[in-house]
Amino acid sequence: MKRVLVSVKSVQRDMDGKDLDGVKTTIKIHDDSIVLLRTGAVNMRHQYVRGEERESVYETPYGDLHMAVNTHELTVDFHEGVGHVHLGYDISVEGEWQFYNQLDIDVREDTEHGNEGNPEIGD
Repeated sequence: MKRVLVSVKSVQRDMDGKDLDGVKTTIKIHDDSIVLLRTGAVNMRHQYVRGEERESVYETPYGDLHMAVNTHELTVDFHEGVGHVHLGYDISVEGEWQFYNQLDIDVREDTEHGNEGNPEIGD
């Protein structure tokens, strides 16, 4: 296992983002899709597949919201655990299309720190 640096850039249009304190976000990257999981104060699972609309439920302390994502752009370019993901999608809440999002994720090897401090990797 190598140490990596992850950079995430997210853009939302037409609506302010919400406060996600106390929420853990996990992104699973596959060759042809992305899965975004949120757990904690809210719970959600979105799957993004280019050209497809996928529905999900956003569970909040105030009740559930039915959501859908329509993925327009998805590029996954990963080799040996490093690479780039670009995602562009529209999102709807309770059947009303709300706003467009872009997400760019860069993962690169941490050459400055290498294997330092990682007991799973030999020196």
